[in-house]
Amino acid sequence: MSVIFTILICILSIGVFILYAYFKYGTRATFNFFFFAFFIASLKEGPMRINGIWTKNPAMPYEFLKGHSSVIVNTFLAMFGWVFTFCLAWYIADKISQRLSFGKGYIFSILLLIGLVTASIGYAVEATAIGIGWWRWTMEDIRMARFLVGVPFITIITWMHFPTQYLFAPYFLINCSKFRKMSWKGIFFLIPFLHSLTADFKPESVRVSVEYTALIAMLILAFTSSLRFDYAEARLPGLPRFLKHKWLELLPMLITFLLLFILVFFDLTKAKDVKLLISLFPLLFLILLAIKKIPLTVIMFLVLICWLLFKELALLAVIPVISVILLKILTRDKASFDRKGLEKI
Repeated sequence: MSVIFTILICILSIGVFILYAYFKYGTRATFNFFFFAFFIASLKEGPMRINGIWTKNPAMPYEFLKGHSSVIVNTFLAMFGWVFTFCLAWYIADKISQRLSFGKGYIFSILLLIGLVTASIGYAVEATAIGIGWWRWTMEDIRMARFLVGVPFITIITWMHFPTQYLFAPYFLINCSKFRKMSWKGIFFLIPFLHSLTADFKPESVRVSVEYTALIAMLILAFTSSLRFDYAEARLPGLPRFLKHKWLELLPMLITFLLLFILVFFDLTKAKDVKLLISLFPLLFLILLAIKKIPLTVIMFLVLICWLLFKELALLAVIPVISVILLKILTRDKASFDRKGLEKI
C-alpha cells in the first residue's frame, strides 16, 4: 500500500467521522473539534519532522525507512493519521461508555477510555509498521520489553498521553464542560503548553516523570472526578431521508473493522510474522467492548483464553478490559452518590 493511498484512506475515513459528528453533535461542536484536531496534529508533526529531517537532527524520535521520499508527503501522512486516531478513539470510547453507569457523562472517565484506545491503536500500528520496515524508532527502550511485540514502551505512552493531554483534555474542559461559560476558560490551554516546555528538559528523566505524573493524575480523576459533559445548546440537523440513524452509527464501526483488517493483512502478507497479531488484541477487545450487544462476560472469557495462550504478552490486552470493569463498578457508585446529593438539594 503506497503512502498516497494510505493518506486517501485516512481522508475518506475522517470524512465519515465528520459526517457522524455533524449529525450527532451539531455544526459548532464538529467544527471546533476538527479545527483543534488538525491544528494539534500539524503542530506536532510539521515543525518536528521538517526540522528533524532537513537538519538531520539525531534527536528525531523516529524516521521513515519506506514510503515516499518527500518530507511534505510523510508529514501529511502522519498528520492525517493522528486526526484519524483522534476520531476513532473518541468514537470507540463513547460507545464503551454506554456500558458504564452514567459513565459517559463524566469527562475524565471518557478521557481515560480515549487514552486506552489511542494506546491500543498505537501498539497495533507501531508493531505492524516496524515489522514491515516502514519506520523505526531511533531511541531504545527495553522497559516492558517482555510484555510487548517489538515495540518500544515509550511509543505506547506517547500514543496515550499526546491525544489526551494535547487535544482532548483542553478541548473537553473548554468546550464541553461547565467551564465553557467562564471567561477564564482559556487557562486550560496551559495543559499542552506546559507539557511542551518539558520536551527538551535535561535529564530526560524529568520529562518522563512529568508524563507519568500526568497519566497518574488522569487515572485518579477518572475514578474520582464528577465533572460532567455540558455541551452548548445547539439544534442538531435532521438526517436526510436516504440516511438512516442505524446506518450513521454503523459507518464508523465499519471503518474500525477496516483498520483491523488492514493491520492483519500487513502482518500476515508483508511482515509475515504471525506473532505481530498479538499486538491487535488490546484494540480488538476495546472494539468488542464498544459493541454493547456483546455481553461483558463473553469478552472476559475471551480475555482469559488470550491470557492462558499468550501469558505475559497478553498483559496489554487484559489491562483495558480490567480498566473498563473498574470504571463500570466505580461510576455506578459515583452516579449513586451524585443522585443522593441532588436529592438532598
